[in-house]
Amino acid sequence: MAAPFHLIDEAKRLIRFNTVTWNSNADCAVYVGSLLRKLGAQISYQDSRSEDGVLFMNVAGLVGKGKGAPLLLTTHLDTVDSGNPRFWTKTGADPWKLTVRGDTLYGLGAADTKLDFLCKLLAVGQFKPDSLKRPVILLGTFGEESGLRGAARFCQGEFPRPEMALVGEPSELSLVTRHKGFAVVELLFKSRGLHRPSAAEWVYELTCTGRPAHSSTPDLGVNAIGTSIEFLRKLQPKVKKCQVLSWTGGTGHNIIPAQAVVRFSLGDSPKMNFRSTRDCQVRSKRLEPGWYPTLPWADAVWSLDTLGTLLEPLEKPRDRDFQPPHLTWNATLLRETKEGWSMAMDIRSLPGQRVERTIKAFEGKLWKRFGHPGSDWQFHLERENPALEVKRDAPVVRQAVSALRAARLPVKITAKSGCSEAGLYAKVGIPSVVIGPGRSKGNIHQPNESVSLRQLRAAVRFYEAFLKKICS
Repeated sequence: MAAPFHLIDEAKRLIRFNTVTWNSNADCAVYVGSLLRKLGAQISYQDSRSEDGVLFMNVAGLVGKGKGAPLLLTTHLDTVDSGNPRFWTKTGADPWKLTVRGDTLYGLGAADTKLDFLCKLLAVGQFKPDSLKRPVILLGTFGEESGLRGAARFCQGEFPRPEMALVGEPSELSLVTRHKGFAVVELLFKSRGLHRPSAAEWVYELTCTGRPAHSSTPDLGVNAIGTSIEFLRKLQPKVKKCQVLSWTGGTGHNIIPAQAVVRFSLGDSPKMNFRSTRDCQVRSKRLEPGWYPTLPWADAVWSLDTLGTLLEPLEKPRDRDFQPPHLTWNATLLRETKEGWSMAMDIRSLPGQRVERTIKAFEGKLWKRFGHPGSDWQFHLERENPALEVKRDAPVVRQAVSALRAARLPVKITAKSGCSEAGLYAKVGIPSVVIGPGRSKGNIHQPNESVSLRQLRAAVRFYEAFLKKICS
Protein backbone atom coordinates (compact mmCIF):
# COMPACT_ATOMS: atom_id res chain seq x y z
CA MET A 1 0.00 0.00 0.00
CA ALA A 2 1.08 3.59 -0.59
CA ALA A 3 2.20 5.67 2.40
CA PRO A 4 -0.74 7.64 3.87
CA PHE A 5 1.37 10.82 4.10
CA HIS A 6 4.82 12.25 3.43
CA LEU A 7 7.03 11.80 6.49
CA ILE A 8 8.94 15.09 6.45
CA ASP A 9 5.87 17.18 5.60
CA GLU A 10 3.95 15.75 8.55
CA ALA A 11 7.02 15.96 10.78
CA LYS A 12 7.14 19.71 10.20
CA ARG A 13 3.47 20.06 11.11
CA LEU A 14 3.74 17.90 14.22
CA ILE A 15 6.86 19.61 15.61
CA ARG A 16 5.19 23.02 15.11
CA PHE A 17 2.69 22.28 17.91
CA ASN A 18 4.03 23.64 21.21
CA THR A 19 3.27 20.70 23.49
CA VAL A 20 5.66 21.55 26.33
CA THR A 21 4.31 19.29 29.04
CA TRP A 22 2.44 21.94 31.07
CA ASN A 23 0.80 23.45 27.95
CA SER A 24 -2.46 22.07 26.56
CA ASN A 25 -1.83 19.49 23.84
CA ALA A 26 -5.48 19.47 22.69
CA ASP A 27 -4.86 20.97 19.23
CA CYS A 28 -2.03 18.52 18.60
CA ALA A 29 -4.15 15.56 19.76
CA VAL A 30 -7.02 16.54 17.47
CA TYR A 31 -4.60 16.87 14.55
CA VAL A 32 -3.11 13.44 15.27
CA GLY A 33 -6.68 12.13 15.38
CA SER A 34 -7.18 13.37 11.82
CA LEU A 35 -4.13 11.37 10.73
CA LEU A 36 -5.45 8.27 12.48
CA ARG A 37 -8.81 8.70 10.78
CA LYS A 38 -7.07 8.39 7.39
CA LEU A 39 -6.04 4.88 8.43
CA GLY A 40 -9.65 3.95 9.07
CA ALA A 41 -9.13 4.02 12.84
CA GLN A 42 -11.90 4.35 15.40
CA ILE A 43 -10.86 7.53 17.26
CA SER A 44 -11.17 8.11 21.00
CA TYR A 45 -10.02 11.00 23.18
CA GLN A 46 -9.35 10.84 26.90
CA ASP A 47 -9.40 14.30 28.43
CA SER A 48 -8.02 15.58 31.70
CA ARG A 49 -7.80 19.04 33.22
CA SER A 50 -5.18 20.46 35.51
CA GLU A 51 -6.05 22.30 38.71
CA ASP A 52 -5.94 25.60 36.83
CA GLY A 53 -8.19 24.32 34.03
CA VAL A 54 -5.65 23.48 31.30
CA LEU A 55 -7.03 20.81 28.93
CA PHE A 56 -4.92 17.75 28.11
CA MET A 57 -5.88 14.82 25.89
CA ASN A 58 -4.77 11.34 24.99
CA VAL A 59 -5.65 10.40 21.43
CA ALA A 60 -6.16 6.73 20.56
CA GLY A 61 -6.95 5.05 17.28
CA LEU A 62 -8.26 1.46 17.21
CA VAL A 63 -7.41 -0.19 13.88
CA GLY A 64 -8.79 -3.58 12.87
CA LYS A 65 -11.61 -5.75 14.19
CA GLY A 66 -9.69 -8.95 14.77
CA LYS A 67 -10.20 -11.14 17.79
CA GLY A 68 -8.01 -11.23 20.85
CA ALA A 69 -6.41 -8.60 23.02
CA PRO A 70 -5.03 -5.64 21.05
CA LEU A 71 -1.43 -4.66 20.47
CA LEU A 72 -0.58 -1.25 21.99
CA LEU A 73 1.78 1.06 20.08
CA THR A 74 2.24 4.17 22.19
CA THR A 75 4.22 7.41 22.02
CA HIS A 76 4.05 10.55 24.14
CA LEU A 77 3.31 13.78 22.29
CA ASP A 78 4.48 16.22 24.98
CA THR A 79 8.01 17.61 25.29
CA VAL A 80 10.20 19.17 27.93
CA ASP A 81 10.70 22.94 28.01
CA SER A 82 12.86 24.23 25.17
CA GLY A 83 15.14 26.31 27.40
CA ASN A 84 16.64 29.46 25.93
CA PRO A 85 15.65 29.55 22.22
CA ARG A 86 18.91 31.21 21.21
CA PHE A 87 20.76 27.96 21.95
CA TRP A 88 18.76 26.26 19.17
CA THR A 89 21.37 27.19 16.59
CA LYS A 90 20.33 24.51 14.08
CA THR A 91 16.73 25.76 13.85
CA GLY A 92 17.25 29.51 13.69
CA ALA A 93 16.45 30.00 17.41
CA ASP A 94 12.98 28.45 16.91
CA PRO A 95 12.77 25.08 18.73
CA TRP A 96 9.41 24.28 17.04
CA LYS A 97 10.69 24.75 13.49
CA LEU A 98 11.70 21.36 12.12
CA THR A 99 14.91 21.90 10.17
CA VAL A 100 16.32 19.33 7.77
CA ARG A 101 20.07 19.29 7.22
CA GLY A 102 21.15 16.37 5.09
CA ASP A 103 20.00 13.19 6.82
CA THR A 104 19.34 14.96 10.14
CA LEU A 105 16.07 16.47 11.40
CA TYR A 106 16.33 19.04 14.21
CA GLY A 107 13.52 20.26 16.46
CA LEU A 108 11.97 19.94 19.91
CA GLY A 109 10.34 16.50 19.99
CA ALA A 110 12.17 15.17 16.93
CA ALA A 111 13.66 12.30 18.94
CA ASP A 112 11.61 12.58 22.14
CA THR A 113 9.20 11.44 20.72
CA LYS A 114 6.75 12.96 18.25
CA LEU A 115 8.29 11.57 15.08
CA ASP A 116 8.24 8.04 16.46
CA PHE A 117 4.44 8.30 16.36
CA LEU A 118 4.59 9.09 12.63
CA CYS A 119 6.73 5.97 12.11
CA LYS A 120 4.05 3.87 13.79
CA LEU A 121 1.35 5.48 11.66
CA LEU A 122 3.28 4.76 8.46
CA ALA A 123 3.78 1.12 9.49
CA VAL A 124 0.10 0.55 10.35
CA GLY A 125 -0.83 2.28 7.09
CA GLN A 126 0.77 -0.60 5.18
CA PHE A 127 -2.05 -2.93 6.30
CA LYS A 128 -5.70 -2.99 5.35
CA PRO A 129 -7.69 -2.87 8.60
CA ASP A 130 -9.63 -6.00 7.64
CA SER A 131 -6.37 -7.94 7.33
CA LEU A 132 -5.42 -7.44 10.97
CA LYS A 133 -6.24 -10.56 12.95
CA ARG A 134 -5.45 -8.73 16.17
CA PRO A 135 -6.54 -5.09 16.59
CA VAL A 136 -3.97 -2.35 17.13
CA ILE A 137 -4.29 0.64 19.45
CA LEU A 138 -2.18 3.60 18.36
CA LEU A 139 -1.93 5.85 21.41
CA GLY A 140 -0.52 9.38 21.70
CA THR A 141 -0.28 10.49 25.32
CA PHE A 142 0.09 13.75 27.22
CA GLY A 143 2.11 14.45 30.35
CA GLU A 144 4.86 11.84 30.03
CA GLU A 145 7.43 14.48 30.99
CA SER A 146 5.38 15.50 34.03
CA GLY A 147 4.63 12.23 35.78
CA LEU A 148 3.26 9.80 33.12
CA ARG A 149 -0.15 11.47 33.50
CA GLY A 150 -1.46 10.42 30.08
CA ALA A 151 -0.33 6.82 30.53
CA ALA A 152 -2.05 6.73 33.92
CA ARG A 153 -5.21 8.07 32.29
CA PHE A 154 -5.09 5.28 29.68
CA CYS A 155 -4.73 2.65 32.40
CA GLN A 156 -8.07 3.61 33.94
CA GLY A 157 -9.65 0.81 31.92
CA GLU A 158 -11.70 2.34 29.10
CA PHE A 159 -9.94 0.16 26.51
CA PRO A 160 -9.49 -3.63 26.32
CA ARG A 161 -6.37 -4.75 28.17
CA PRO A 162 -3.55 -4.94 25.55
CA GLU A 163 -1.70 -8.19 24.99
CA MET A 164 1.61 -6.31 24.95
CA ALA A 165 2.98 -2.82 24.29
CA LEU A 166 5.80 -1.16 22.40
CA VAL A 167 6.59 2.14 24.09
CA GLY A 168 8.31 4.78 22.01
CA GLU A 169 11.46 6.39 23.39
CA PRO A 170 14.72 7.22 21.59
CA SER A 171 16.90 4.11 21.87
CA GLU A 172 18.54 4.00 18.42
CA LEU A 173 16.24 0.99 17.89
CA SER A 174 17.89 -0.96 20.66
CA LEU A 175 15.42 -2.97 22.70
CA VAL A 176 15.14 -1.61 26.25
CA THR A 177 13.98 -4.21 28.76
CA ARG A 178 15.18 -2.45 31.92
CA HIS A 179 15.15 1.14 33.07
CA LYS A 180 15.54 3.12 36.27
CA GLY A 181 12.76 4.42 38.46
CA PHE A 182 12.20 8.14 38.87
CA ALA A 183 10.94 10.11 41.86
CA VAL A 184 10.59 13.86 42.29
CA VAL A 185 10.27 15.41 45.75
CA GLU A 186 9.33 19.04 46.34
CA LEU A 187 9.97 21.16 49.41
CA LEU A 188 7.96 24.38 49.72
CA PHE A 189 9.03 27.13 52.11
CA LYS A 190 5.93 29.22 52.79
CA SER A 191 7.30 31.65 55.39
CA ARG A 192 9.91 34.25 54.46
CA GLY A 193 12.09 36.56 56.49
CA LEU A 194 12.53 40.32 56.14
CA HIS A 195 15.60 42.40 55.49
CA ARG A 196 15.34 46.10 56.36
CA PRO A 197 18.40 48.19 55.53
CA SER A 198 18.28 51.56 57.29
CA ALA A 199 20.69 53.01 54.75
CA ALA A 200 21.61 52.24 51.18
CA GLU A 201 23.74 49.11 50.85
CA TRP A 202 25.13 46.89 48.14
CA VAL A 203 23.12 44.06 46.60
CA TYR A 204 24.69 41.44 44.36
CA GLU A 205 23.26 39.32 41.55
CA LEU A 206 25.01 36.04 40.87
CA THR A 207 24.27 34.31 37.54
CA CYS A 208 25.55 30.75 37.27
CA THR A 209 25.67 29.12 33.85
CA GLY A 210 25.75 25.35 33.53
CA ARG A 211 25.14 22.86 30.74
CA PRO A 212 21.73 21.20 30.23
CA ALA A 213 21.36 17.43 30.00
CA HIS A 214 18.79 14.78 30.76
CA SER A 215 18.79 14.35 34.53
CA SER A 216 19.29 10.59 34.09
CA THR A 217 22.79 11.36 32.74
CA PRO A 218 23.96 14.18 35.03
CA ASP A 219 27.58 13.55 34.09
CA LEU A 220 26.84 15.04 30.66
CA GLY A 221 25.67 18.34 32.13
CA VAL A 222 26.77 20.96 34.63
CA ASN A 223 24.21 21.76 37.34
CA ALA A 224 23.96 25.54 37.68
CA ILE A 225 21.97 25.24 40.92
CA GLY A 226 24.79 23.18 42.39
CA THR A 227 27.29 25.85 41.30
CA SER A 228 25.24 28.57 43.02
CA ILE A 229 25.09 26.49 46.22
CA GLU A 230 28.86 26.10 46.29
CA PHE A 231 29.26 29.86 45.79
CA LEU A 232 27.05 30.55 48.82
CA ARG A 233 28.84 27.90 50.90
CA LYS A 234 32.23 29.52 50.26
CA LEU A 235 30.85 33.00 50.85
CA GLN A 236 29.17 32.30 54.19
CA PRO A 237 32.32 32.07 56.40
CA LYS A 238 33.67 35.32 54.93
CA VAL A 239 30.74 37.60 55.83
CA LYS A 240 28.74 38.49 58.93
CA LYS A 241 25.39 37.75 57.37
CA CYS A 242 24.14 36.83 53.90
CA GLN A 243 20.53 37.58 53.05
CA VAL A 244 19.16 35.94 49.88
CA LEU A 245 16.44 38.09 48.35
CA SER A 246 15.65 35.80 45.39
CA TRP A 247 16.95 32.49 44.04
CA THR A 248 15.70 30.77 40.90
CA GLY A 249 17.10 28.03 38.71
CA GLY A 250 16.18 25.35 36.18
CA THR A 251 13.28 25.04 33.77
CA GLY A 252 11.65 21.81 34.91
CA HIS A 253 12.06 18.30 36.25
CA ASN A 254 14.09 15.84 34.13
CA ILE A 255 16.59 18.51 33.09
CA ILE A 256 19.96 19.42 34.58
CA PRO A 257 19.51 23.18 35.14
CA ALA A 258 21.54 25.35 32.79
CA GLN A 259 21.10 28.56 34.78
CA ALA A 260 20.60 29.76 38.35
CA VAL A 261 20.29 33.35 39.52
CA VAL A 262 20.79 34.46 43.14
CA ARG A 263 20.22 38.01 44.39
CA PHE A 264 21.77 38.56 47.81
CA SER A 265 22.77 41.26 50.28
CA LEU A 266 25.64 41.32 52.75
CA GLY A 267 24.05 43.96 54.94
CA ASP A 268 26.18 46.94 55.90
CA SER A 269 29.44 45.19 54.96
CA PRO A 270 31.78 47.18 52.69
CA LYS A 271 31.39 46.53 48.98
CA MET A 272 33.01 43.26 47.94
CA ASN A 273 34.64 42.77 44.56
CA PHE A 274 33.78 39.31 43.32
CA ARG A 275 35.79 37.82 40.51
CA SER A 276 33.52 36.79 37.68
CA THR A 277 34.29 33.62 35.76
CA ARG A 278 32.83 31.97 32.70
CA ASP A 279 30.44 30.00 34.92
CA CYS A 280 29.68 32.67 37.53
CA GLN A 281 28.97 36.32 36.74
CA VAL A 282 28.47 38.76 39.62
CA ARG A 283 26.97 42.24 39.27
CA SER A 284 26.40 44.78 42.02
CA LYS A 285 24.17 47.79 42.55
CA ARG A 286 22.88 49.95 45.39
CA LEU A 287 19.93 48.70 47.43
CA GLU A 288 17.83 51.56 48.80
CA PRO A 289 16.43 51.53 52.36
CA GLY A 290 13.14 49.67 52.74
CA TRP A 291 11.57 46.27 53.47
CA TYR A 292 12.74 43.26 51.43
CA PRO A 293 11.55 39.64 51.81
CA THR A 294 14.30 37.03 52.18
CA LEU A 295 14.52 33.31 51.44
CA PRO A 296 15.60 30.59 53.92
CA TRP A 297 18.58 29.62 51.79
CA ALA A 298 20.52 28.05 54.65
CA ASP A 299 17.55 25.77 55.40
CA ALA A 300 17.41 24.80 51.72
CA VAL A 301 21.09 23.90 51.68
CA TRP A 302 20.67 21.91 54.93
CA SER A 303 17.77 20.03 53.31
CA LEU A 304 19.86 19.10 50.27
CA ASP A 305 22.73 17.95 52.46
CA THR A 306 20.35 15.85 54.56
CA LEU A 307 18.78 14.17 51.53
CA GLY A 308 22.24 13.44 50.15
CA THR A 309 23.30 11.79 53.40
CA LEU A 310 20.17 9.61 53.47
CA LEU A 311 20.62 8.56 49.83
CA GLU A 312 24.31 7.78 50.19
CA PRO A 313 23.83 4.07 51.07
CA LEU A 314 21.63 3.64 47.98
CA GLU A 315 24.34 5.15 45.75
CA LYS A 316 26.78 2.34 46.58
CA PRO A 317 25.15 -0.58 44.66
CA ARG A 318 26.33 -0.81 41.05
CA ASP A 319 24.55 -2.20 37.99
CA ARG A 320 26.75 -2.05 34.92
CA ASP A 321 23.76 -2.23 32.58
CA PHE A 322 23.21 1.46 33.33
CA GLN A 323 25.24 4.60 32.74
CA PRO A 324 25.74 5.94 35.36
CA PRO A 325 25.67 2.50 37.03
CA HIS A 326 24.18 3.71 40.32
CA LEU A 327 21.39 5.80 41.82
CA THR A 328 21.67 9.51 40.98
CA TRP A 329 19.95 12.59 42.34
CA ASN A 330 19.97 16.31 41.53
CA ALA A 331 18.38 19.58 42.54
CA THR A 332 16.59 20.53 39.32
CA LEU A 333 14.21 23.41 40.01
CA LEU A 334 14.10 26.49 42.25
CA ARG A 335 11.15 28.82 41.75
CA GLU A 336 8.95 31.36 43.45
CA THR A 337 5.26 30.44 43.55
CA LYS A 338 2.08 32.05 44.84
CA GLU A 339 2.53 30.11 48.07
CA GLY A 340 6.22 30.72 48.62
CA TRP A 341 9.53 29.35 47.36
CA SER A 342 9.95 25.75 46.26
CA MET A 343 12.84 23.42 45.60
CA ALA A 344 12.53 20.19 43.58
CA MET A 345 14.91 17.22 43.54
CA ASP A 346 15.07 14.32 41.07
CA ILE A 347 15.98 10.81 42.26
CA ARG A 348 16.71 8.03 39.73
CA SER A 349 16.99 4.59 41.30
CA LEU A 350 18.04 1.17 40.05
CA PRO A 351 15.35 -1.50 39.51
CA GLY A 352 14.56 -3.14 42.82
CA GLN A 353 15.70 -0.21 44.97
CA ARG A 354 13.07 1.17 47.33
CA VAL A 355 13.50 4.89 47.72
CA GLU A 356 10.10 5.33 49.42
CA ARG A 357 11.63 4.56 52.83
CA THR A 358 14.41 7.07 52.28
CA ILE A 359 11.95 9.75 51.21
CA LYS A 360 9.87 9.03 54.31
CA ALA A 361 12.97 9.30 56.49
CA PHE A 362 13.82 12.62 54.82
CA GLU A 363 10.35 13.92 55.60
CA GLY A 364 10.88 12.90 59.23
CA LYS A 365 14.11 14.93 59.36
CA LEU A 366 12.20 17.94 58.00
CA TRP A 367 9.56 17.58 60.73
CA LYS A 368 12.26 17.45 63.39
CA ARG A 369 13.98 20.62 62.13
CA PHE A 370 11.03 22.76 61.01
CA GLY A 371 8.13 21.48 63.12
CA HIS A 372 4.67 20.53 61.90
CA PRO A 373 4.16 21.20 58.15
CA GLY A 374 1.51 23.71 57.24
CA SER A 375 1.83 27.48 57.36
CA ASP A 376 5.66 27.49 57.29
CA TRP A 377 6.59 24.61 55.02
CA GLN A 378 5.21 21.66 53.06
CA PHE A 379 6.75 18.57 51.51
CA HIS A 380 5.34 16.13 48.99
CA LEU A 381 6.28 13.41 46.56
CA GLU A 382 5.50 15.10 43.25
CA ARG A 383 5.81 11.92 41.19
CA GLU A 384 7.01 8.34 41.37
CA ASN A 385 7.55 6.57 38.05
CA PRO A 386 8.11 2.81 38.32
CA ALA A 387 11.27 1.12 37.12
CA LEU A 388 11.06 -1.47 34.33
CA GLU A 389 12.45 -5.01 34.39
CA VAL A 390 11.30 -7.48 31.72
CA LYS A 391 12.75 -10.97 31.40
CA ARG A 392 14.52 -11.66 28.12
CA ASP A 393 12.41 -14.74 27.46
CA ALA A 394 9.13 -12.79 27.77
CA PRO A 395 6.94 -13.08 24.63
CA VAL A 396 7.08 -9.34 23.94
CA VAL A 397 10.89 -9.47 23.96
CA ARG A 398 11.07 -12.58 21.78
CA GLN A 399 8.67 -11.10 19.22
CA ALA A 400 10.52 -7.78 19.13
CA VAL A 401 13.84 -9.55 18.58
CA SER A 402 12.30 -11.58 15.75
CA ALA A 403 10.91 -8.40 14.17
CA LEU A 404 14.28 -6.65 14.34
CA ARG A 405 15.84 -9.55 12.48
CA ALA A 406 13.05 -9.58 9.91
CA ALA A 407 13.62 -5.84 9.34
CA ARG A 408 17.35 -6.53 8.83
CA LEU A 409 18.29 -4.48 11.88
CA PRO A 410 20.89 -5.32 14.54
CA VAL A 411 19.56 -6.91 17.71
CA LYS A 412 20.75 -5.16 20.85
CA ILE A 413 19.05 -5.57 24.23
CA THR A 414 19.95 -2.79 26.61
CA ALA A 415 19.00 -0.77 29.70
CA LYS A 416 17.95 2.87 29.94
CA SER A 417 19.07 5.27 32.66
CA GLY A 418 15.91 7.34 32.22
CA CYS A 419 12.38 6.10 32.73
CA SER A 420 9.33 5.72 30.51
CA GLU A 421 5.64 4.88 30.39
CA ALA A 422 6.61 1.22 30.01
CA GLY A 423 7.26 0.90 33.74
CA LEU A 424 3.69 1.98 34.50
CA TYR A 425 2.12 -0.27 31.84
CA ALA A 426 4.12 -3.24 33.12
CA LYS A 427 3.04 -2.47 36.67
CA VAL A 428 -0.65 -2.77 35.70
CA GLY A 429 -0.06 -6.03 33.84
CA ILE A 430 0.68 -5.02 30.25
CA PRO A 431 4.00 -6.63 29.16
CA SER A 432 6.00 -3.74 27.70
CA VAL A 433 9.34 -2.90 26.16
CA VAL A 434 10.84 0.40 25.03
CA ILE A 435 12.14 1.03 21.53
CA GLY A 436 12.30 3.94 19.14
CA PRO A 437 14.40 5.90 16.65
CA GLY A 438 16.91 8.51 17.70
CA ARG A 439 19.67 8.90 20.24
CA SER A 440 18.91 9.68 23.88
CA LYS A 441 22.26 10.30 25.55
CA GLY A 442 23.66 13.74 24.81
CA ASN A 443 20.72 14.60 22.55
CA ILE A 444 17.33 14.90 24.20
CA HIS A 445 16.37 17.45 26.87
CA GLN A 446 18.83 19.95 25.44
CA PRO A 447 19.02 22.35 22.46
CA ASN A 448 19.39 21.05 18.89
CA GLU A 449 17.65 17.76 19.64
CA SER A 450 17.77 15.67 16.46
CA VAL A 451 16.99 12.38 14.76
CA SER A 452 18.24 10.91 11.51
CA LEU A 453 15.93 10.19 8.60
CA ARG A 454 17.68 6.84 8.20
CA GLN A 455 16.64 5.87 11.75
CA LEU A 456 13.05 6.94 11.16
CA ARG A 457 12.82 4.77 8.05
CA ALA A 458 14.38 1.85 9.92
CA ALA A 459 11.78 2.30 12.67
CA VAL A 460 8.99 2.05 10.11
CA ARG A 461 10.45 -1.24 8.86
CA PHE A 462 10.67 -2.59 12.40
CA TYR A 463 7.08 -1.67 13.33
CA GLU A 464 5.82 -3.15 10.07
CA ALA A 465 7.69 -6.42 10.76
CA PHE A 466 6.33 -6.53 14.31
CA LEU A 467 2.76 -6.01 13.09
CA LYS A 468 3.15 -8.84 10.59
CA LYS A 469 4.18 -11.22 13.35
CA ILE A 470 1.59 -10.18 15.94
CA CYS A 471 -1.42 -9.02 13.97
CA SER A 472 -1.28 -10.16 10.36
